[in-house]
Amino acid sequence: MPGPATAATIAAVRRAWDAGEQVQVVSYRTGAATLAVPVTGPLAGWRLEQVRRHLGGPAQVVLGLQSGVPFSSPGPLEQLATALGLAVAMHRFRGATLLVGEDPGVSPVCMRVLARSVEQIHVASREDADRLVLRYGALRGIVTVHEVDPYPMLPEGAGPATDGLYGPDGGRNLTVVELPTTTLGQRARSRLGLRKSLLVRRLRGR
Repeated sequence: MPGPATAATIAAVRRAWDAGEQVQVVSYRTGAATLAVPVTGPLAGWRLEQVRRHLGGPAQVVLGLQSGVPFSSPGPLEQLATALGLAVAMHRFRGATLLVGEDPGVSPVCMRVLARSVEQIHVASREDADRLVLRYGALRGIVTVHEVDPYPMLPEGAGPATDGLYGPDGGRNLTVVELPTTTLGQRARSRLGLRKSLLVRRLRGR
């Protein structure tokens, strides 16, 4: 959902464009990004390495942190494995930056592991920087502030009478379509397997 992490990501992409850099946005879920890879959980480091290879070995990486991403597992061991894997993967880039859109809510140990593998940690305000240093410590030298405009709660120009889906009655005539989570080939193989199973049962019953 739109929020501080979204605003921070958009601002970072715009800064890179303004600097004349080529940007490839990778999302942990399907959306506006051209590439969707779940760089989350204990396998996040390996998946980031797969992204690096897929994109031809880019020099720089900016890893966004928010609540639940990339630390999707609540257990301390899983979070530590996530941090260690990401640290190894980010060391394979010539430059790495953490973009903290919102507090990821991890242990100080995990944050320090990530901090040692990057050159800078970007936050949206001085207050965010102070909170980050207060909670995790030992980050003051690499935390930098890049002001971010807050993400709008309503689309530009929308108001109480024109807020569309954002309004309390916006979903009244909305049709919800549930999309399949498997590919066409997977569904075809599943149907063939079911038919084979039914055929075997009929033959055994004769």
